[in-house]
Amino acid sequence: MKKIVAGAIAISLGACATTPGETVRDDPYEDFNRSMLAFNMAVDKAVLEPVSDGYTKVTPRWGRDRVADFFQNLGEPVTLLNDLLQGEGTRALQTGFRFTINSTLGLAGLFDIVGYEGLPAHKEDFGQTLAVWGVDSGPYLVMPFLGSTNPRDLAGFTFDRAIAPTNFIRYSGDDGDDLVIKTGLSILNGVNTRSALDNQIEDLRRQIEPYSSLRDIHIKQRNSAIRNGQKGPDTIPELPDLPDL
Repeated sequence: MKKIVAGAIAISLGACATTPGETVRDDPYEDFNRSMLAFNMAVDKAVLEPVSDGYTKVTPRWGRDRVADFFQNLGEPVTLLNDLLQGEGTRALQTGFRFTINSTLGLAGLFDIVGYEGLPAHKEDFGQTLAVWGVDSGPYLVMPFLGSTNPRDLAGFTFDRAIAPTNFIRYSGDDGDDLVIKTGLSILNGVNTRSALDNQIEDLRRQIEPYSSLRDIHIKQRNSAIRNGQKGPDTIPELPDLPDL
């Protein structure tokens, strides 16, 4: 559970930065969802926020940016596969180019060289791929630790985690040591993500109705991501890309 606690709550809470423009009606599990959001926010306040604040104080912005670029680069192979599964050839070539250059000239992804030159990263996950294939999202859900999601995205999350490059990297010849290293990297990614989203999380806490705000913005953000940012009836202001866990 340590591998998801540190970052997933930050992602689910951090999605909201503005007040939604419309109400989402397909929410049959609202009572359960509200209790899960309250739980996630309590864990964030008690554990993640103080850890994140301490990390931010001792880690300069330059260092936090290098951590973000490194984990973004680790997620590029997952994006590449989903680009291909969605039939997005041009975007797949861009992702492959980014990963190749940043993994070499960018020192294992510590520097987003290609992004600096004008080709920013984009993210695709299997939940988006299923949507492109016509799979319905199902009802809105808030899960403990994982946060805002739906049945389609839960299936996509499971697939993406199974194919993540970090599952296949061997850091040493000992499985126990590898587990410690992978857990440490996951926690670092989560804390770094929580640090980057501190202002957005505080914005959510100041909302009159945090649950409705998070729900509506999350659904609009996912719909926008599925359309690859093309404008639609539920277009929202662009939110920052978040590193994979």
